[in-house]
This record gives sequence, structure tokens and C-alpha cells, in this order.
Amino acid sequence: MERRKVEGVRIRIGGVVQGVGFRPFVYRAALKLGLTGHVTNEASGVIVEAYGAPEILSRFGEHLRDQPPPLAVIRSFEIRGIPGDPALAEFRIAPSRQGEAVEVDMARDTATCEDCLRELFSPGDRRHRHPFINCTNCGPRYTIIRGLPYDRERTSMAGFPMCAECRREYESAGDRRFHAQPVCCNRCGPALQLLDGAGKSLQVRDPLAACRDKLEEGAIVAVKGLGGFHLACRADSEEAVTRLRERKHREEKPFAVMVRDLEAVRRLADPSETEGRLLQGMERPIVILPAKSPAAGIAAAVAPRVTTLGIMLPYTPVQHLLFEGASYEALVMTSGNRSEEPIVVGNREALEKLGGIADAFLVHDRDILLRADDSIARVLAGQSVLLRRARGYVPDPLPAGCDVNGIVALGGILKSTVTLGKGAMCYTSQYLGAVDNPETLRNLEQVLEHLAGILEVRPESLVVDLHPDNPTRRIAERSGLPVASVQHHHAHAVACMAENGVEDDALCVVYDGTGYGEDGTVWGGEILRAGRSRYERVGRLGLVPMPGADAAVLNPGRMALAALSTRVGEAAREACPWLPEAEKHAVFELLRAGLHCPLTSSMGRLFDAAAATLDICRSRTYEGQPAIELEGCADRTERGEYEVRIHEEAGTLVLDGVAILVDAWHDVRKGTPVSRVSARFHNTVARMTALAVGRLAEASGLDTVCLSGGCFQNALLFEGVQRHLAATRLKVRVHRILPPNDECVSYGQAVIAATRRACGQVPG
Repeated sequence: MERRKVEGVRIRIGGVVQGVGFRPFVYRAALKLGLTGHVTNEASGVIVEAYGAPEILSRFGEHLRDQPPPLAVIRSFEIRGIPGDPALAEFRIAPSRQGEAVEVDMARDTATCEDCLRELFSPGDRRHRHPFINCTNCGPRYTIIRGLPYDRERTSMAGFPMCAECRREYESAGDRRFHAQPVCCNRCGPALQLLDGAGKSLQVRDPLAACRDKLEEGAIVAVKGLGGFHLACRADSEEAVTRLRERKHREEKPFAVMVRDLEAVRRLADPSETEGRLLQGMERPIVILPAKSPAAGIAAAVAPRVTTLGIMLPYTPVQHLLFEGASYEALVMTSGNRSEEPIVVGNREALEKLGGIADAFLVHDRDILLRADDSIARVLAGQSVLLRRARGYVPDPLPAGCDVNGIVALGGILKSTVTLGKGAMCYTSQYLGAVDNPETLRNLEQVLEHLAGILEVRPESLVVDLHPDNPTRRIAERSGLPVASVQHHHAHAVACMAENGVEDDALCVVYDGTGYGEDGTVWGGEILRAGRSRYERVGRLGLVPMPGADAAVLNPGRMALAALSTRVGEAAREACPWLPEAEKHAVFELLRAGLHCPLTSSMGRLFDAAAATLDICRSRTYEGQPAIELEGCADRTERGEYEVRIHEEAGTLVLDGVAILVDAWHDVRKGTPVSRVSARFHNTVARMTALAVGRLAEASGLDTVCLSGGCFQNALLFEGVQRHLAATRLKVRVHRILPPNDECVSYGQAVIAATRRACGQVPG
């Protein structure tokens, strides 16, 4: 009898293929098809060597490429023939090995899957109420990784040896936990402990039940989660939420709320189908939803002065168990940190920094190796837009479109991130916060060190924001490596271009609060003709003085008086009647003398001025507050607009935002409801933007428009500009992977620096 021909293939697979059950998936597929060989992890990626009949090998390769496990993302798939080996009798999973890797992708932390939830709440299951239940399809990944290849000994689970039953599941090819690195149970996994406010163990039999009781009673509890601690309290208790605000020194910024299930969400808001999918997705972000008025069971102190709620569903077993049998349906779940500092991750750190805030601490003994806040998303124009990218989305890489290897981009000052280049991919970190805080700056350096180590990339050059006082510049200068500077809004523009694969020049509208301009003014309302290595400022918002500089950012009334005074002079004193006369006098003295009044073209500052002029927001207690409250009060049914005025100065289009502000002021003085005036203001800014873009597109011949900057987190502006541009021939591109705010800046910096390097330009 003729022996069947045996051939072999070697398959190299890169992407998110470690920690997601890829090797067990390959193993089961090979067994089903009767193949021999092995599968292993390299430092990054999966290597398969399989032997069998040619037609079976072909089906095997197609199956691996086209039907990967749920959490896997294949970015590269290389297959080549190798000599057959008829002597092999089985297919096996070989031990991981270090080696030179083509591509490195780390798995994301994901929400507890439905299979694990069924086990969690099944009294007969051996993992019934196990606070750390997980499998190959869910659970901790990125926040527990020390190094690659992704194996248990290179995670913070290394200190928890598997019991015999968990080991049997881990080694059983037919089990859902086959080679699930964080696998554990109540016998061999991490343990919970409840501490009092002073850090003393309460010695309770069931820490979760005791924690739930404290929450029921109105206590504030620091709860250790996936990427750090949360501060939790009942969302329906006005007293508890107010106490949390006082202790955390958080005046008015809305708190996020964790809600039991989607049915409970619907009692608070009316999520669309898209928003419902987002809430229930494996990433489990906080989703910004229009709140029902009033939102049943939510204290007014949760989200004062806004019409939205930031809502998320439970994503860890501990969080699900905190709702088990509870009378409450919603908990405030805010980042466990002091104001403006990074989220706390360690037990001792939590006691030191949150001791004056929390009444109790629910801790465990598995280390969090990397901080990761909750991600935040909003549905705009029917599609999900990230407002904060962290847990659940990081560390997925983004394309650079060129060789970016060794480039480290340190981002901006506010909402900072870092980006590290490897090959042709950019790895942009989770949201880090404002680097003008020393703790955040130290965290930035730690995150960069972790990324460089895990990706095995040696930094070759650094990129910083053009601003001369950017704190990250000191890190760059200490490195001894070449340092390049990139203008803030150019980085925004290129981030949107690169994310969307735009290679040629595009018109880029970048609206935000602050960016250092090359002419010495404060930019923020810019239209650029941008390429990946250079840009031209072809349009901008009209310049307005900022009396007192940073003081004008914190007090939007100052911006209102300054802007109105450029058109109506001293008559602007009549605006903002709530502003003390002494402060008005000081503002006009500064304006007359021209002292401490930097000029700005910022769209963010124009929105601040409008919020103050309409008496919607008198002081800013958190970033973006005036614009958020201005949008929140707008009548969505109002279609009225003011006159649009655009003129040219020295070859640059100037968009007259102050004229819109003056018209809005007159409208309010006539007695028009503020809700309608706010809507008209938004409508006019959107149409003015689209008209300016249309004129510039016609003059330049460009047909692609990119929208970036924090102002495009505003639904009325974002949707209005897109609606007007939809009537043109222009192709509109927006952020879908990164937030439009300053979190995207480091990515844009890296792509610009790489493009300039490829062109032989010297960093500077």
C-alpha cells in the first residue's frame, strides 16, 4: 500500500496572539485535522510547524488565518513550505522560547466573559463567587504583564502556583482554560481582604459581603480593580457623594457611575443601539449618555450642572459580586487618586494616598504592574469616539506608514500619552494625565520604560512639543539622545491623517484649548494644510487677548470681557453682571496696558467666553467645563444661525468668532432663551468652519479634510461640521482609534519625526 505523501508548513503569526488562547486554538485545529507538529510562542508571535497531506495543510492555514479566537487580532501571517517529517506521531504545544520577533503585540485587559459569569453565579461550580475567575477569552492581560513571551512566570500571577485541578484544566486541550495564564481558583488564586480606614484588617469571613454592607450603609470604599483603585460609594446617596467630593477636593467634575446591568442603565438614560453595544463590549468603557431628567436613583451631586451621565457596566468578577443581592443599582466608581495625580495601584500606596478619603479598603494580593484608568467613549454622528483611551483598548498599536523604529514621542502637557515606535507600528500608551504634575511625570517615565522593555526597543531619538516650558523636554534633554520638536497642532493633524491612512496633504481643522504657536501666540483654532513632515497655517480664528494669561483660562468671564471689548469697547463692562466690579476693573486695566494679555486664536477659549456671556458657567473647576455646560444647555431642535464673517489677512483666512459672540450677547439681551442662543452659537461656528474649509479646498485642490482637537468632543460642533461638509465633494476623516484630544499628540509627533528622518531632515 502506497504511503500517503506528507508535506510540512511553517507559519509565523504576528499580532495579538498571546494571552488570547491562540496556541490552544492551533492545537485543537491540528488535532481535528489529524496533523502532526508543534506550536510555540516566540518573544512576540506564534510559530507553527505542521505536517500532513497538502490539501489538509491548506485547509489548516486558511482556518488559522480566517477564524482566530475572539480576542485575537492577526496583523501578519506568513506561511512557507518545509520538508515533511513522517516520523512525528503527534501535535503538541512546545514551551515558549525567546527569539527575534517580527512584530510584538500585547493583549488587552477585557471584561469577564459570559461563560465565566455563568460559573461565577452557579452554586455548584467550583469557582462559584471566585473574585478572580477568568479564561482564555477574558480577564487581566496588559496590566499584569512583566515581559514577553506571555507566560505565567512573566506576569504578576507568577507567585500563585496552580492547584492540581487548575493545572489539569490548564493542560487539557479541550478545556476553556487550556494555557490561560492567569487561571486560578479560590484555593490557589489571589485573596481579597477588607481593611478599615486606618489599614487594619477587619478579619471578616466574606470580605465581599462585608464591603457590600459598608456600601449599603453609605461608606466610601477604595476598591482594587484591574488597572488601579476606584473610590466607590452609593450613587443614590446625596450625603455619600457629597462627602466623596469634599474629601477628594473635586468640586463639580462629574463622577462616573457603574450600573448593575443594561436594564438598570435604561432607568437612567436612553442608550441607542450603538451605545448599548459599546456598554456591553469586551472593552467596557465609560459611555457618556444623555441622562433622563431626573435620573432616577442618582444623586444630584454625581453630575452637577450637566445633562449627561458617564455610565459603565461591571467588567471584573469583584464588581459583579458587589452588586449581588445589593439594594443599590448604581455605584459611583471614580479613579482612586488624589486630584490630578495618577491612579493608585499598590495596597500600601492606597493606604497612604487615599487614607483620608476612604472609610474602608477592599484589597487583594495580585500586583497591578501597569496603571490603566477606565476608558471613556461617546457616540457622535452614530459612531463611537474615544474621549479617553486606556483599559480595554491599550496596547493595540497604530500604523505609522513608515519606519518609526526607536522613536519616542513624549506628547503634550495635558492629557498626555507617550508613543514608542517599533518597525512600522506605533505603540501609544494609555492616558497618563497632565505632566505638569511630578507624580504623572514619573509615571510617564515608568510607562515608557515598561513599553521599551516589553517591546525590546532601544530608544534612538525623542520628540517633544514645541512649547519651551513643556516638562517632558527635561526628560528628553537628560536622555542624551537627539531631540526633535513638533508644533502641537501639526501633531494633531498628522495623528488624524495617519490613523486614517492619509498619505498626501490634507486640510486639517484643529480646534482645542491651547497650543504653542510658532509666531509666539497661543494657537487653538487652526486650519492647516498639512503633510506628514511640514504644514502651512492657511486659516485661523481671530485673535483675542487673554487677560491674566492662565487666570483667563480658569475664569471664563475674563475671556468674555476681553473678546467683547475688541468690538464694543467699554460697553463690554455690561456683560457678565455677576463678575465683581473689582475684577472687571482689573481686566480692563490689563487690556489697556497690554500686560499679561497673550493673544490667542483658541476655539476652546471662544467657547469659554460664550459660556460666560450666556451666564452658563462662571468659573472653571475642571478642564472643558464651560464648553461642556454650554453644549449641555443647547436646544437640539433650534436651527437658527448668526451671520458668518470670514476675511483674509496676509494670505490666511481669518474666521471671526468674536462676531458670533457679540451676536449671541445681543440675542440674550433681547430676552431670547439661553438654550436657543447656545444652539445658534454652535450652529454658526460649525457653518463658519465648513465655509472656510470649502474656500480653502477650492483654492488648494485638496479633497480630504481631517478634524482633530478636544473641541471635536462636542457633539453639536462635531456633527454640525460633518453635516455641512457632507454636502460637498470633500472626504471627511475623524479619529476612531485615538481620542481627538491631546492623547493623540504623541502619535502624531512620532509619525512626523519618522517622516522627517526618512527625508534626512535633522531633528530640531
